[in-house]
Amino acid sequence: MLFQLLNFFEPEVSENAGAGNNWLIWVIGGVLIVGMVLMMIIPQRKQKKRNEEMMSKLTVGSIVTTIGGIVGEVVELDDKHIWLLTGVGDNKTTMQFVRQAIHSIAPAPGSPEAVAEEKAEKDKADEIDEIK
Repeated sequence: MLFQLLNFFEPEVSENAGAGNNWLIWVIGGVLIVGMVLMMIIPQRKQKKRNEEMMSKLTVGSIVTTIGGIVGEVVELDDKHIWLLTGVGDNKTTMQFVRQAIHSIAPAPGSPEAVAEEKAEKDKADEIDEIK
């Protein structure tokens, strides 16, 4: 039986002997198609869920990065748009973006998440120094 499964692409000698392998080809094809569909749908759902969670955490004062690489502080929000304050020193400007342009959100400075993130970065740097 195993030998027949491995050689199902080889032509059989008699006409009726090859008919038994047709169902196997359909089963394998069906499994491959279902697998490909699942491999496309599951990651899309995970990404959509991550984006929704990220947007729910978006507040005034959060530091965000846009898909274009612009980093700024959120100064105003509405349902479709976000306004970012960006620049250095006296050369600050406010820019308007659609919400879909947000790539990532850093926690607001001084928030518990930001303090925990800074502590983790410091611990990582200390470990690297100890190794040297």
